[in-house]
Amino acid sequence: MNNKNQIREKFLKTRTFLSKAYKEEVNKVIERKVNHYIERYNLERYAIYLSTENEPYTLNIIEKSLKKGIEVYVPLIIGENKMEFRRITSLEKDLEQNKVLNILQPKQSCHLLEQSNYINTMFIPLVAFDKKLNRVGMGKGFYDRWLNENKYLGYKIGLSASSQLSNENIDSDEYDVRLDNVITEKEVYVPFVEEEKDFDYDVTYSVFNDETIVG
Repeated sequence: MNNKNQIREKFLKTRTFLSKAYKEEVNKVIERKVNHYIERYNLERYAIYLSTENEPYTLNIIEKSLKKGIEVYVPLIIGENKMEFRRITSLEKDLEQNKVLNILQPKQSCHLLEQSNYINTMFIPLVAFDKKLNRVGMGKGFYDRWLNENKYLGYKIGLSASSQLSNENIDSDEYDVRLDNVITEKEVYVPFVEEEKDFDYDVTYSVFNDETIVG
């Protein structure tokens, strides 16, 4: 029996106890770091989630990118277990409320991302993560399923408050997709590995050259 449900429950509670002032500071710093990544790599397109109340806020990031003409793809939940990404060009015109899930999502009329590797960067929400960058989400498996089924090969970057780091290793199976980085307000995490020769840190340092890197 894996420990995901236990860790999920623990860190969902942790998120609800975070103060408004702390969350505002977290949002501000993470927003700066994500914008730094986008600018550093001159991203022309990427995928990102539409934040809910207790997740790092993404709408400012999206709005800034749209003003620059960057293509932004956001998730649309269809049915009970299917997710796809659709391009939005306006926060005001292209989004609507999913009343069942109580989340923002793109309209069905928005352009579908047909080839997963048309984008090379995806910013992903999480409830908790460990030092190996295993991720616990909300438990529906939307991201793991989409990443596996669409054979996505680009960068997978989690956004999280540092308070969501689990000291306990998260159990994972063959279908769980490990992140490449996690951006928090304190550090940018890369996967912990037993031997440094097994991981090339050069890419990460070049991306976040003005940030603190934790391995």
